[in-house]
Amino acid sequence: MSPADGSRRTDLPNYPLSLARAAAPWKRSATAQTMLPEAQTTVTGWVPQRQRTAEYRSLVGSSAEVPLALPQIPVMALHIDLLSQWSFPIKALGMVHLGTVIEVLDELPPDGPWDVRAWVAGGRHVRSGFEFDMHGEVSAQGRVCWRSRAITLSRSKTAAGAEPSTVPTPDASGAWESQTPVRVEEGTGRAFGRVTGDVNPIHMHALPARLFGFRRAIAHGWWTTGRAAALLGVDESMPGRQLSIAFRRPVDLPSTPVLCSRAAADGGVEFALFAAAPSPADDAQPRPLVAGAVSG
Repeated sequence: MSPADGSRRTDLPNYPLSLARAAAPWKRSATAQTMLPEAQTTVTGWVPQRQRTAEYRSLVGSSAEVPLALPQIPVMALHIDLLSQWSFPIKALGMVHLGTVIEVLDELPPDGPWDVRAWVAGGRHVRSGFEFDMHGEVSAQGRVCWRSRAITLSRSKTAAGAEPSTVPTPDASGAWESQTPVRVEEGTGRAFGRVTGDVNPIHMHALPARLFGFRRAIAHGWWTTGRAAALLGVDESMPGRQLSIAFRRPVDLPSTPVLCSRAAADGGVEFALFAAAPSPADDAQPRPLVAGAVSG
């Protein structure tokens, strides 16, 4: 079912204000009866700021004209605005970003203007709670150029069900051709928040992260996506390129995980992020923090 017609605007909403509303006390975790309202919002004629784009490139280490995950910046602001609406029943703080799929359909002009659409759909009662999809779409000159789907979970024992998850399942087993240590500094979450506006406390400091059950602050999934794509040299938004990624365990701040990669059968690249370098001599390979694949 397509999303219902929603709000249309010419500027992005205030991210911190939307985040505060999304965490309001009248919102709760999902239950077995939770259903999502149809909702979408659109920004027309949005122009990327060159300074922000440069800061994003520096943060993820990209030299791409339009880095693969860059269009998610305005989409994120629209997503949190949708989650903050009175009609949306679930508290945003504490939600878990389980995975992402990105598709590049056409060339995206780096200086805009972009029309950005976001909507929330696809609720599923899975074993660990209520899973749903946060969609994004970026168009230019009437052409849809870029799409994303972020699979998100509201953990809840009472919402546990038997519906299948739609999180990508990249293969992280077997041998790897390349291993690269990746230093993730303690302030990465705060730096990402300054660039994107996402100041979710689980990414900012260890103390608020512990309130949500994490040992330390954790890296933002969209930072991890952009950084991995840049390190692998597959972060240019080329038409036909697709990325799928699953976040299986948090990336702690600070830490030095190891990015492993290999050529895929389709000509793309498969990758995984491990807490420590896997040894080919071990029969049982460690569980990855992140696993993904890029084609095109």
